[in-house]
Amino acid sequence: MDNWREVNELNRREFLRSAGLATAGMALGGSGLLVPRRAAAAGGVREIELVARETRWELAPGKVIKAMAYNGQVPGPTIRLREGERVRITLKNELAEPTTIHWHGVDVPNPMDGVPGITQAPVPPGGKFVYEFEARPAGTRWYHTHFAEHKQMDIGLVAPLIIEPADADPFPYDREYKNNMMGGGMGRMMEGMMGGPGMGGMMGGGMMGMGGQTPAYDTMTINGKAYPATELLHVRKGERVRLRLINASADHTHLIRLAGHRLKVTHTDGNPLVQPVEVDAVPIAPSERYDVLFVADNPGAWFLYCAEPGHPGAGEQVAVVYEGHEGRTPEAPIEGITDLSLWRYGVGRGRDVLHPPSGRERTFDLTLSGGMMGSDVWTINGRRYPNTDPLRLRKGDRVRVRFNNMSMEAHPMHLHGQSFKVLAVNGRRLSQPIVKDSVDVEAHMGSVDIEFTAHNPGDWFFHCHKPMHMEGGMIALAKIA
Repeated sequence: MDNWREVNELNRREFLRSAGLATAGMALGGSGLLVPRRAAAAGGVREIELVARETRWELAPGKVIKAMAYNGQVPGPTIRLREGERVRITLKNELAEPTTIHWHGVDVPNPMDGVPGITQAPVPPGGKFVYEFEARPAGTRWYHTHFAEHKQMDIGLVAPLIIEPADADPFPYDREYKNNMMGGGMGRMMEGMMGGPGMGGMMGGGMMGMGGQTPAYDTMTINGKAYPATELLHVRKGERVRLRLINASADHTHLIRLAGHRLKVTHTDGNPLVQPVEVDAVPIAPSERYDVLFVADNPGAWFLYCAEPGHPGAGEQVAVVYEGHEGRTPEAPIEGITDLSLWRYGVGRGRDVLHPPSGRERTFDLTLSGGMMGSDVWTINGRRYPNTDPLRLRKGDRVRVRFNNMSMEAHPMHLHGQSFKVLAVNGRRLSQPIVKDSVDVEAHMGSVDIEFTAHNPGDWFFHCHKPMHMEGGMIALAKIA
């Protein structure tokens, strides 16, 4: 593990010296990106091949970068599966450095989880690795590298993974954007690159605060493109339109708004709510996903954009144009959160979709600290991984974890291998807990209480999904025997 950390640190330093961009990714997911499938093999296993390689990628006219990509595209191809379908995915590494794939939000067997030094050896240049698992649970998931993440994720190794439910979707819709919307289809990533010093958090280290260690970048992109290179979303009056939003950012929370419309949140990290929650805008922390609906009831041309100051002008906007209004230019986005109703964990009512517990109850308090005076050390209970204390569990245990954040930055804490309920936020209990696999713990003494059933045996990463914080030590292991 020490070797893995050393390689990660060397890659991160090299990247921060040489690259002029980073992703702060958000995905508008939907149905139609090309899925690299072969015919189902004997036994009904879906065969997919992914090739990681370097490529030149045009963010906007005249702005070309050297990216890392799955199958030559940024973001990578959307993989769409049915709940319970068995899939065999072969990763071929044509990069000049190692890599792996993590199946974020998917209950894969532990050896398939893609964490170097824990569940597998990194896939070397010229090597390959075969991932095989059943597609569960249903919902908006995604896949991304878990090696040198601040470099490899930031420059392209991210993509949506959509698992269609075996039963009917609880929230009907008329359109889930396909190829005619944004070129490659829906299921798409918004990759964001931060523009210039001072364009960080709009709320000073709280929900939107990124602190002083976030690198400065000059471009924000949607689905690998920066406005005006982003492709139009076409809608028809009266349609109920579904969007899947995935924040594949390494650092930044995004505040997603559709001018002239309200958004109805239907799913949290792919898990359905009891009923939709209507808001003006949806803050999405790194690694979170939200499915939203909107009714196309205001004909014209509008921007779907990130309302955080500086982001639209840096490229993070895409035009939504009604049929019959082609050629119209939307009004400029309004930045900031003044007078907006925002999504919050406490306004949603979740469905209990988790495995029922069958064992003992376990309780853990985890204090998140670090980053003082520009330090790159980030700790859990005063310790830096690999010296953090593991959560030692048995299969079937009901596990309650309280996060207390004593640092000046928010931490999106992600659990591999199983999802959890969000029981309380900042001491306020949720009457019907929402279900997630990543939860943002606010800075400056914020707290979150979660509960999960330890149903998936193995050693699982439990970490901040900001790679700089993870690489700085904010990782614990949930060891389920």
